[in-house]
Amino acid sequence: MKRNYHVKFLNEKDVALAEAVCSASEDYYLMEQDKLASKSDALKIITEIPNGKTRFDKFVLAVLDENEQPIGLVDIVSDYPRKGRWFIGLLLLTPAARGNGLGKVLHQTIKEWANDGGADSLTLGVLAENEKARGFFEHLGYTKAETKEATYGGKEHQVDIYVLEIK
Repeated sequence: MKRNYHVKFLNEKDVALAEAVCSASEDYYLMEQDKLASKSDALKIITEIPNGKTRFDKFVLAVLDENEQPIGLVDIVSDYPRKGRWFIGLLLLTPAARGNGLGKVLHQTIKEWANDGGADSLTLGVLAENEKARGFFEHLGYTKAETKEATYGGKEHQVDIYVLEIK
């Protein structure tokens, strides 16, 4: 069955859409920070910008289904950490929206958009224990470049940094 999805660019006023995806994705938040997502977690996705970047470099999108229900969240920063490399801060689908090819379609769209925007590569971080995400991104052709340590919600992690050349 073909389903219709579309995306909406988010700003602070749209925090409820981001919060709905975060709340539905409790498996991810329990893995990331041993607790369920809060409104402030959702707001941070929309408002937190890496050093040296501006709000014009960051794009946060909600993926909405045919009933306008939020089923995914994407966070992208252009030309970060360097010019020509785009950073995917988050590509999160609700559990009900996973496993049907939507993630691949979304990623392909991101890749084309980044390519059109002058990017030569994409990069992202995956929690070392998030085996499904690691498998997903490796299947898409990403290669592990390094492992860093990071803390989310007071929980320490090994984060695998992956890169995909797109030009």
